[in-house]
Amino acid sequence: MKTERPLLVLALVSLAACSGQPEAVLPLDPVPFALKTAEGILPRLSTGPIAGPFAGEVQKAGALASTTVYYSPLEQGDKVIFMTAYWFPEDQFDVLQSPDSPPPFGAEVLRQDGKVLSVAGPVDSIFAPDTPDGKNLIDLYGAIYLPETYRAAE
Repeated sequence: MKTERPLLVLALVSLAACSGQPEAVLPLDPVPFALKTAEGILPRLSTGPIAGPFAGEVQKAGALASTTVYYSPLEQGDKVIFMTAYWFPEDQFDVLQSPDSPPPFGAEVLRQDGKVLSVAGPVDSIFAPDTPDGKNLIDLYGAIYLPETYRAAE
């Protein structure tokens, strides 16, 4: 099963690269990065703080910053959580990892200056893949775990 994910991600990234849409960026404030995405998808995205009891868990775990990225569907419906980005000191992030369980604060995307950017995205399809919203999220999902999808905030 584990070998299927890299192939799926590669296929999705290839699909996203073929979309032909100009690139745009979504600031992930207070996380010091911006998410690069297709210009046509950017208006569907927004960010906000982590809400609810989990916000306290993130702070207690030692995150320097975190943000939730929401997707607003083209058709009717409320915005949905698409992903969460975390910015941790690398030693704190490493302590939280356990080989016997999924990463509690997403998968590591990159390390920079003693810190880790990690991302927790959807586990399952949020919208039917053959709908415009499903296609948008396939484009996004194919890229959120790649370091080149992020650039340092200006």
